Amino acid sequence: ALRIEKRPVPRPGPGEVLVRIVASPISPSALMTVQGEYGIGWPFPLVPGLEGSGRVVAAGGGFLAQRLQGRPVACVADRQGLWAEYAVTKAARCVPLPADVSLAQGAMSFVNPLTAIALVRTARRAGHWAAISTAAGGALGRMIRERGKQEGLKIINVVRRAEQAEALRAEGAGHVLSTDAIDFDAALLETCRSLRCRMAFDAVGGALTGRLAEALGRSGEILVYGALDLKAVKLHPGTMIFKGLTIRGFWLSQWLTKRSFPEQLLMTRQVITSLRGGFAESRVASVHDLSEGPTALARYASAMSSGKVL
Repeated sequence: ALRIEKRPVPRPGPGEVLVRIVASPISPSALMTVQGEYGIGWPFPLVPGLEGSGRVVAAGGGFLAQRLQGRPVACVADRQGLWAEYAVTKAARCVPLPADVSLAQGAMSFVNPLTAIALVRTARRAGHWAAISTAAGGALGRMIRERGKQEGLKIINVVRRAEQAEALRAEGAGHVLSTDAIDFDAALLETCRSLRCRMAFDAVGGALTGRLAEALGRSGEILVYGALDLKAVKLHPGTMIFKGLTIRGFWLSQWLTKRSFPEQLLMTRQVITSLRGGFAESRVASVHDLSEGPTALARYASAMSSGKVL
């Protein structure tokens, strides 16, 4: 159960900074962290919140940490999360924010934008020209769609409800399908055939992964990067065998560790640029004080595609 408690203000060590936190978003990964199902391995009791923004108010030793002193930053959590007034994290996990980028947008500048960049890049470098994107009605789904346009990757947008599909079509999105439609599986199969689609980005898991597998072409690939269904992936083994499908997990943290420092720096700059009205900008549904944590969690969980809750 969530609770508010007072702790001493932490002190930064070598290579670390102390950030006075302004905002931190609720996300599916944050929910999984609270439930003890996310892969970071923090012991309970823990402070949730994987990304956020604020101002550096103290710095430990090291050139990078000292350089960030007093600056507004976007940051990623290290040993504990960012749903707090003050948090210590590594200076290398902080990015200075330009004056024309709000701290609210900066708080959401890591996980979703970098995931969109990574997924689309993975598909394009493997030679794909089309990909299925599940949970397409949410903030990350929109970023994948926009990034796909930039990189020449056609996106088949899969949502859970008819009203979500109508909203996406009204925004100008193409290839929109809803899983609650009677003809969903047949429509997805036909769309994949027409676009020669052999790639899927799956944020849901459960039975939907198997339905994606049935629709993809031979030698297709599914990257499972989320577990919104909170159920085990389900599919027929014959589909994998006779289609030669590959299904593997995708975790942004591990993907980033395999990128060179110059490549990481380039992607970070792309995200910061895109926060100025670009693909990385997120809609904010509501803002809550720390004391309203349980209310904020419930609001986000009930309407994830309505916008971010900070």
